[in-house]
Amino acid sequence: MSKPNRIKFLFDQYLNNAITKDELAELNQHLQDDERQSQLDEVINGYFNSTFHSAHPKSKAIGDLAWNEIAQAIEKVQPKQRKLFSSLQYIATAAAVLIFLFTTFFIYKFIDHKDSLRKDIAHDILPGTHRATLQAANGKIYQLEGSKQEIITDENTIRYKDGALLEKEDQIQNFTLSTPKGGQYRITLADGTKVWLNAASSISYPSAFAGKERRVVVMGEAYFEVAHNAQKPFIVSTQVQEIKVLGTAFNVNAYQNEGVTVTTLVHGRVQLNGAYISKAAFLNPGEQSVLNQNAFQITPVDASFYTAWKDGEFIFKATPLTEVLRQIERWYNLDIDYSGIPDDIQIHASIQRNRPLSAVLTALEKITNLKFDVQGRRMKLMR
Repeated sequence: MSKPNRIKFLFDQYLNNAITKDELAELNQHLQDDERQSQLDEVINGYFNSTFHSAHPKSKAIGDLAWNEIAQAIEKVQPKQRKLFSSLQYIATAAAVLIFLFTTFFIYKFIDHKDSLRKDIAHDILPGTHRATLQAANGKIYQLEGSKQEIITDENTIRYKDGALLEKEDQIQNFTLSTPKGGQYRITLADGTKVWLNAASSISYPSAFAGKERRVVVMGEAYFEVAHNAQKPFIVSTQVQEIKVLGTAFNVNAYQNEGVTVTTLVHGRVQLNGAYISKAAFLNPGEQSVLNQNAFQITPVDASFYTAWKDGEFIFKATPLTEVLRQIERWYNLDIDYSGIPDDIQIHASIQRNRPLSAVLTALEKITNLKFDVQGRRMKLMR
């Protein structure tokens, strides 16, 4: 592999969180090699051309500024501690500064070190947990145990995954599983379909699927692994869309305050029908549909970015800051004042969802150069 292609490969590996320790060390060497500067400029410009459809002709001058910033950051590490400043941290700092100076698209690798705690939050806010309520059509409400994490509908029973019985049903009736802000939960439906429910979301479903179809209703965000049944299609309804499948895995984001419905297909094939659109759309693996009131917009994506939440991670790629904050608002049960928050900042970051709020805000503040004020559960931009 030629040098430019090798550098591009390493850069892509880094951005996709797939880089190995040895590859990190190799990329580190390229970053420090003046002879590789033009090749690095070419790789980074190519990346931004594909992302923003615009070139950055001043990359050399900006790159020089970036290296000065990086040098200052490294000098802050005491000599005795420098050996602890790993190649991962070095490359993270380098990439963050380079991209910060190139454009308003930022990259940040969250690093857990001593200064990652905000000193201005007296009482930190912990991340969301497994919690939800289950309401039956007859009005009965179950407060689900967070430690159990999942319920299963099986024949005429509703039970936790560990076998503990919640309810025994003698007839089919509808249920609604709901998560609050700061909550998530899992459910296995009567046909074997598995559903992950994100914060501030709900799924309504029958205790058994009778008739010629399997139909559920979703509000908010959910990830599905649908049990295959060619004779009985599985249909997910939201306020403005229906997803029809036989057996597949996909994510649907239908929060009302997002303004669009986003469907991301992991594997299989799905048919999409819009409430105000006459023609159906179809998704293949690795494709995403964004539905506004008038049309489906289908693009290829890395589906793992849009399903990472169920595995305990925020992954943002050119995600508008306001959208990032809405995700944080739901997961940490916040009330955010969006006035004054810039709408032209895009975030590229990978942050664990088990971090306390202070650590997440530290990361965002380093990325955006903004400051946030938190009082209780209320958060706003610090003027």
